[in-house]
Amino acid sequence: MTEGSRTSGPSGAPGGWRGRVAGWLDSDLVGIPATLYTFLVLAISLAVFRLVGGFAGIIVAFGLWVPMVIFAIRGWGRPPKALEVRSSTAAGHRVLVIANRGLEQADVCDLVCRRGERAEVEALVLAPVLASSGLGDLADDVDAEVAAATRRVDEVVSTLAARGVRASGRADIADPEETLRDGLREIAANEVVIVPASERGWSDAEALVERVRDEAGLPVTVVGAASSDRDAV
Repeated sequence: MTEGSRTSGPSGAPGGWRGRVAGWLDSDLVGIPATLYTFLVLAISLAVFRLVGGFAGIIVAFGLWVPMVIFAIRGWGRPPKALEVRSSTAAGHRVLVIANRGLEQADVCDLVCRRGERAEVEALVLAPVLASSGLGDLADDVDAEVAAATRRVDEVVSTLAARGVRASGRADIADPEETLRDGLREIAANEVVIVPASERGWSDAEALVERVRDEAGLPVTVVGAASSDRDAV
């Protein structure tokens, strides 16, 4: 068995320090210095406001925010990060499932298990988790969402295992696109199953499906969108 990885689609990644900056912007660490910078700007502006005056505080705040705004605008113009796909010559069928709410749908397990009628099946189930509100993002409070997603994943993994599928899974604190990237690096998938939902982060699900098909060259099955009323956390 041989395994490797390949990068598909437009990379657009420059070299040198530009490449390092681009990599940092695409990483999970980007929010840490951005948050610290925001608090620093507020602290300096308030200090100037109290010591010098309101107009001076506004000028200082404006001057400190301009570089951040320019930095963000330049980042918006970058091409999307290419999909890195793990490959393998091993026999069997490997399915990557990206879903959270909606994992309880019988169609998900039935779809994966039907692949086992022709070959041994391995499944990786990843549930993308985001805070249910912007306030939750600021507080990094996703405990309830992670717990609910973990329960869903555990139930599906148990069901798949009982039906002869070698299955594993976990909740992934990321948006659906980043969870997909994690999964493609982790398992040499032959197929991707996606269950779009109404929760945060799924607004670009259709574009995500097209990217997997076009860039990674993998077949994608979309199971009917989950109902937020039925699957409330």
